[in-house]
Amino acid sequence: MNSKPKKRLSIDELKSYPGFENYTDEMAEETIASLETLSILFYEHYQKTIKQKETLRMFPVKETE
Repeated sequence: MNSKPKKRLSIDELKSYPGFENYTDEMAEETIASLETLSILFYEHYQKTIKQKETLRMFPVKETE
């Protein structure tokens, strides 16, 4: 697993991307918070998927004839 410390996207970093240059600081902060929430949801879904795959490997479903 990656032990690299997590760093939150800064307002200046967000504004450096095309399409975000003219965002106000408030808009940028809201966007960063939304991206952070979305990334957490994706990570949780990924972890759940891994757990489900491990469970399936432990208890394989037998096909009936």
